[in-house]
Amino acid sequence: MPHLGVHLTQVYIISLKESQRRLDTKKLVLESNEKFKGRCVFQIFDAISPKHEDFEKLIQELYDSSSLLKSDWFHSDYCYQELLPQEFGCYLSHYFLWKECVKLNQPVVILEDDVVLESNFMQALEDCLKSPFDFVRLYGHYWGGHKTNLNSLPIYTEAEEAEASIEKTPIEN
Repeated sequence: MPHLGVHLTQVYIISLKESQRRLDTKKLVLESNEKFKGRCVFQIFDAISPKHEDFEKLIQELYDSSSLLKSDWFHSDYCYQELLPQEFGCYLSHYFLWKECVKLNQPVVILEDDVVLESNFMQALEDCLKSPFDFVRLYGHYWGGHKTNLNSLPIYTEAEEAEASIEKTPIEN
């Protein structure tokens, strides 16, 4: 049981209700809540899909293609096209969780349902929470091996050593 006044970090796993991975995600949540009891709380966040009843309204309110055209992501080798409806749904899922983080005024972890938690997950999370950064974005193979213009700040290497320098070269996975 956590001590009074100790904040348990919320860990959200984004998953489509109709995803074939949904059962595996539920299992991961149950196992992780047991394994990390008293340290963080895992839960599923129902991903936004183009089937969402307010999807078209959300596109009109939140999708600004002119801003997208100016972004590093758009100009990476990965993209050069506007978001597909499924990609915008994925973005919306993250967006709503970012808003939840601001509302809670507490750190949160946002994962997707294809996540594989490494043995050093809790240590890496604790290190991120102690870091001077307000926002830490960790990602693995999202860019699919494509070069990007984005800079990275690697927090953990496979050797579990913290790195402090910002890479100024394009990222290749």
